[in-house]
Amino acid sequence: MERQYIYAIIIIAILIVGIGVTSVFLSQLVVDPKTHFIMETYGNPSTMDPHTCYESYGSSLAFNIYEGLYTYPWGSNSSNPNLPLLAVGAPSISADGWQYNITLRQNVIFHDGTPFNASCVKWNVERIAKLNGLPARLIMEPLRGGKAVVREADANGTRSVEFQNAFEEWKLGSGAIEVVDTYTIQFNLEQAYSPFAALLACQVASMMSPSYVLMTAIDDTIPLGGDWRDHYGFDFGETVTWMMNHTCGTGAYMLEEWKPNEFIKMVVFEDYWRAAAMEVALSPPEYAGSIKTIYYKTVELVDSRLMNLRTGAADMVYLPITNAHEIWDNVTLGSRYPNIDVDAGNLTYVIQTIAFNSDTLKITRGGIEKQVNSPFRHRELRKCFAYAFDYDTAIDVVASGWAQQAKGFIPEGIFGHNSSHWLEHHDVEEAVAWWNLAMQNSAFVHDINAMEGYIDIYSFPTENLVREQLALLMADSLDMILRHQDTNCTGLTEYHGPRQPPVRIRVTPVSWTVLQNHMSNSKVPMWTMGWKPDFADAYCSSSAFVCSYFNTLMAKGYRNTTVDGWVFAANQPITDAERMEIYNKMQKQVAYDQPSIYIYQGEQFMVRSSLLKGSGLAFNPMHEIYWYHMYKD
Repeated sequence: MERQYIYAIIIIAILIVGIGVTSVFLSQLVVDPKTHFIMETYGNPSTMDPHTCYESYGSSLAFNIYEGLYTYPWGSNSSNPNLPLLAVGAPSISADGWQYNITLRQNVIFHDGTPFNASCVKWNVERIAKLNGLPARLIMEPLRGGKAVVREADANGTRSVEFQNAFEEWKLGSGAIEVVDTYTIQFNLEQAYSPFAALLACQVASMMSPSYVLMTAIDDTIPLGGDWRDHYGFDFGETVTWMMNHTCGTGAYMLEEWKPNEFIKMVVFEDYWRAAAMEVALSPPEYAGSIKTIYYKTVELVDSRLMNLRTGAADMVYLPITNAHEIWDNVTLGSRYPNIDVDAGNLTYVIQTIAFNSDTLKITRGGIEKQVNSPFRHRELRKCFAYAFDYDTAIDVVASGWAQQAKGFIPEGIFGHNSSHWLEHHDVEEAVAWWNLAMQNSAFVHDINAMEGYIDIYSFPTENLVREQLALLMADSLDMILRHQDTNCTGLTEYHGPRQPPVRIRVTPVSWTVLQNHMSNSKVPMWTMGWKPDFADAYCSSSAFVCSYFNTLMAKGYRNTTVDGWVFAANQPITDAERMEIYNKMQKQVAYDQPSIYIYQGEQFMVRSSLLKGSGLAFNPMHEIYWYHMYKD
């Protein structure tokens, strides 16, 4: 009887396991192993609309679905956006640098079969302006009259009458974008702006089909007898549009199905215009288009993704650098598995930073909100933190060795970078000396006491909590400085008791939305941030990190009018040598001012099946893999 009972348990267990295995297999996608590509990652893109997307997941998809006038070379690590895509060649630029005339390609069609032309370019840029999301600012700032539109969006919101009037006035009266003829577009700028062609390689400058948008629009559809050029498929102030989960570009792939938290399915566009391209730079390889179907699957667990890659159920997976050791062999400097290839070591343009708020702050202590001067208005404290931070531990532990110490706000590899000005390193004695220098200023003592024992550092989480770990490391670094026997704390209130540090860093992980809200309300003294330039020019980095004219998250409250002047001076129609001289002076001054800590610049780490081949896999710091130039061996 007992044996029969055991057998019954075994049979039930087998049935349960069998049912579980069956359900697993039933949930798998039915694919052709040679013509299908499966990428496994986590989460979902925020949107499919390239005019509002400002995160890496959506951008990696948009790069394969949409196209702009220019792009970065395929199969190359070059970050020079000199490859004309929907443009025929380089722009014709006026002597003063204020006007760009661009000839467009003919015989290019969108996924809905409608033709691409200059009117489509004008319509797309106007759509970007009406949406006026964060990436739209990149396009609007240099265009004639664009800053006024952005100012109204910031001051009153895109739903306001003020913004609507500003948009309509800009659209009808600025002359910022002119259709010269069917295949020639003209951009008129507010002032000389040398990286404008590079800017047009940004994802936000992607071209989508006006006819598709207006045919399927949620709002703002064309009234009877109306002109399609006056409508964009959404009403003022709307953030949810039809194009958030639909696509229609000129690129090699089209979105076919999206099931959030399950998978995104893309299929090849059989009438893709480059299939017949004869130009050497544009002519696709003979295997182009071999991958007919693309799946991006949501698999939240890293272990599950790795297992699927090892067994061949996935062709590529997102692997956090904290798990790199599971694939990478430090002895052989290669993959641990013969069926898995690792592309690693190339320097990305992603910089991890800790930024300071030098403005007045709103802090809450004991349930009461009060306004105080930020202690980071004192350069000595910023320098103290820069020398206190343990860069080697950040690189070895947080980045698992896949990074190098950042030397400034312009990533290495981008024109204008000069590492010689950045001397900060982990040096406890140097940090203590800067702290003691600050303590000689009674205003600094007052500002530290006003914090009532805490300086909050905010981080928004990523899958592997990199930013939170960097924040914790900063907290430990300051604690070490303040416990040092030579540190002067005379006059500071003992909020944490005798022989305890007078001030501590309190790490506060928050969502991206909460961080943005706290930033706009001056509630964030310091924060961790990972950043990648939108286009490969030093202007993108300098405007984001050190220019007070732009509303960025990089160094709030940092205002140096000389630096501001250099940021704009470098955009004049001058030689590369003259631009380099300006960026040298700028970096020297910013290194002195220390508005942020530039921690490390990351390195590439990509794992994939060894069956996957093609130039579309070649590393480029400005874009993700290019599906059209891939095949399976």
